[in-house]
Amino acid sequence: MAHVLVVEDDLQVQETLVEAFMLFGHTVISAENGVQALQVFGEGYYDIAIVDVEMPVMDGLALTRAIKNIQDDFPIILITGFSHLYRPQDVLSLDVEAFLKKPLNLQGLLKIVEGILVRRQNVAS
Repeated sequence: MAHVLVVEDDLQVQETLVEAFMLFGHTVISAENGVQALQVFGEGYYDIAIVDVEMPVMDGLALTRAIKNIQDDFPIILITGFSHLYRPQDVLSLDVEAFLKKPLNLQGLLKIVEGILVRRQNVAS
């Protein structure tokens, strides 16, 4: 069981992600924008974050930079419906685990997350 932070301004997508991760036994906290997520991140412990790129107030790229300044090895998966606006090498230079296009394949996302969690657990032990 992992502690997952879901940061998504589209409440329908957010709810779908929260329900999917909870169904697989994870504890999930959600936020609607980067500022809210940064506050939540500072108040708790998380194993991974799923972060939308395009959000009001603070976008996902700025949030990723802020989190990496706090914990540089923290795993983040960025998601977007506007992948054509970003060069993958620019996004991946932020040291994220993955950069995924919406609509998301939930089973694929869950497999990616599980793989990251297992890999990090193996490194820690």
